Amino acid sequence: MGMQRVKHKAGVVLAATALLTGGSGFAAATTAQAAAAATCWGTNQTNNSSLVTTLKGTYNLKVGVGSVCGNVRSVSSGSTFYVWCGAINPDSGVLWFLGRVKGDSVANIGYMSSDNLKYVSGTWDYC
Repeated sequence: MGMQRVKHKAGVVLAATALLTGGSGFAAATTAQAAAAATCWGTNQTNNSSLVTTLKGTYNLKVGVGSVCGNVRSVSSGSTFYVWCGAINPDSGVLWFLGRVKGDSVANIGYMSSDNLKYVSGTWDYC
């Protein structure tokens, strides 16, 4: 059931992105072109999780789901990151979390790859 939900959510993200961009060129892109051009994906901004993590190293908090996205700010190793929700990057299959760094205002929320985080406590749900 978990994989079905992941596939469903990735489909929703792809459909929403196509709607937001007006579908311009989306259907015309070949598989090779799509793989070569990574996208900065967006999600719903939902705070439905209680997951608390810390950063394994110093990484950039991103404005979207993907390493190609712009940076919100740099976050130091060991910082606490409160997860609001998670999303799968359709380009890479990597799980990204939307959330905020301890001490930051809600205005500074952003996305962090799950690869950069260590579990402390709690659970998470999809955006």
